Amino acid sequence: MAVALAVLDAKQRGLDRFLGGTLAFASIEERPDYRRVLQQGLAELEAVLVQDQLL
Repeated sequence: MAVALAVLDAKQRGLDRFLGGTLAFASIEERPDYRRVLQQGLAELEAVLVQDQLL
């Protein structure tokens, strides 16, 4: 349930708003890499949820 809510929230608000300040730990140069990994991870989770007909 939490994963489904995270996927839907990120889609609705956009990834940057979903992440907020969570990437503040990383340097400005590293943030795009972390963002890309999170974006890909959410896309993979969404695919699984859709495949299992949970979304």
